[in-house]
Amino acid sequence: MITLDFTDHALVAALQHNAQLRLEDLAKLVHMVPSSVHDRLRRLAREGVIRGWTIDIDASAFGLDVLAYIGVRSSKPCSKLLPLMEPIAEIEEFHSVAGPLGMMLKVRVANTSALLELVERLRQIPGVEGTETSIVLKTHIERPTALPEVAAPLRARVALEKR
Repeated sequence: MITLDFTDHALVAALQHNAQLRLEDLAKLVHMVPSSVHDRLRRLAREGVIRGWTIDIDASAFGLDVLAYIGVRSSKPCSKLLPLMEPIAEIEEFHSVAGPLGMMLKVRVANTSALLELVERLRQIPGVEGTETSIVLKTHIERPTALPEVAAPLRARVALEKR
């Protein structure tokens, strides 16, 4: 496992708040030259700390108005169901969980009719014994992964600079 220092934490925290920061801006935040920051970011990506450079979209702008969580009871382990679930585009996340429902899916669909169709498709997968669905009515908090407090002063500075 990679060991992260204060600078790594600071860079990741800054990019979580604004992934469009230029290397020059990041370099100023951590008091380094841009080429060193670039090298660190490449290392963090290579080591899997930074898993991608994506954008955060408003799913409803694309007609995907229903967010739901589907718990799945199965007679098979998750590893056997993963290849059958992976091609289903509506599944945003697939988790192994403790408890009577061995799996939890985060899904996004256009409407409740599409959700019903998805649940029916899931129930047809060999090994799926049952599902429990919860529809999200409103999301109150949605934020990136909370990092350890080592970089808290820098995160506060980045938040102030965003204003």
